[in-house]
Amino acid sequence: MKAKEYEAIIEDCRNSGMTITAYCKREGIPVETMRTWVRRTRKRRGIRDDRKTYEEYRAIVIAGKTCGKTAKEWCSEQGINYLTFCGWAKKVNRKEGREKIDRECGIERIPYVRKPEPKVTENPVLCEVRR
Repeated sequence: MKAKEYEAIIEDCRNSGMTITAYCKREGIPVETMRTWVRRTRKRRGIRDDRKTYEEYRAIVIAGKTCGKTAKEWCSEQGINYLTFCGWAKKVNRKEGREKIDRECGIERIPYVRKPEPKVTENPVLCEVRR
């Protein structure tokens, strides 16, 4: 297909009032193919891709962690989807390490120490045998 054909299909999808998924299902077009066409069309027109760069969402994660509020409250105030924020935080923590990010944000975590399970012989109630 040529670029003009992609644009015509994208325009038809927008005018249909349907979601991309529903439109693609009706027309028999793979959803990822449609998303690729949209991305290429936007790039060709010089429209910036909606997705943020790693540095942009890293800065958002740092701001969210240093605000002194819960992530959910902060996201609501900023107009950011909470689950999207959690995804960004997960990527940043995996790439750079949670400890490093926490240090940068001034967050001190108390390490969780699991208490050892009592041995059966230490608990007489557990040692009783019923016949």
